[in-house]
Parts: sequence; structure tokens; C-alpha cells
Amino acid sequence: MAGTRFPPLKREPLLEEELPSANPVVRLIKGARIKFAPGQPTGLHRHPVSTVGVVTAGSFVLEVEGRPVQLLKTGDSFFEPAGRTIVKFDNASASEPVEIVCFYLADTKERPPIEMLAGGMDRQTGGGNPTRGHDA
Repeated sequence: MAGTRFPPLKREPLLEEELPSANPVVRLIKGARIKFAPGQPTGLHRHPVSTVGVVTAGSFVLEVEGRPVQLLKTGDSFFEPAGRTIVKFDNASASEPVEIVCFYLADTKERPPIEMLAGGMDRQTGGGNPTRGHDA
């Protein structure tokens, strides 16, 4: 490789989001690889810290409350703002598993990265009571 010339690296902007005031001061970044079975939903949830990531395999349906539904494909980035309800973050395929890598912009190791909301899975699957609140 000595003497090999390479073209300049190209940086393609993928994501730029302002952190909401609900996000604590970022002092720690936690990362996770999350694998979904075919057709698997996440259930209604929210994050106490903002979450940013990339789809590493497959396609997802993402719906952040108050924003349009998005279809995310392999290589697409996403942002889930702290304190906002995530209506859907579901595997878009009924036949293929999918995967994301996400990073939680946290303040402490102790703060949980996700808060599941009561009735969330019922809301995703069309059953039960769509009441919101905290799971016990």
C-alpha cells in the first residue's frame, strides 16, 4: 500500500437533529445492536434520553408521535428524541429478521435507555386498551 493514492474521503450528511430540552446533559454514550424477528413490533415506548442509530439489516416502520411515518431501509439513520412517544419502530417484513445499531445519549449508566408504555403492544397488534401510562 506504500505509495498508493486514494481519492479524498467523501462525507455524505445523513442526519442532523437538535437535542430536545428533555435530553439530560450527555456524559455517556451507550450502544446496542438490536435484532428483531420477522414481523416483530417494539410496542409503544419513549426514551428518557435521545437515541440515534442506523438500520444495519432489513427495513423498519418508524413513527414518532407528531411526525410522518417513515420506512427505514438498510443504511438509513434514525433519531428518537428524548421524551417523545414512539408509536412504531417495527420490523417491516413478515418473513425476514432485521437489525439496528443504536446509541443512547445518556448522562449516567443507571438511566434506563427505554420506557415501555402501558397498552403499547396492544396498540401495535390491534387488541386491548390503548391507554397510555407506565408499565408496572
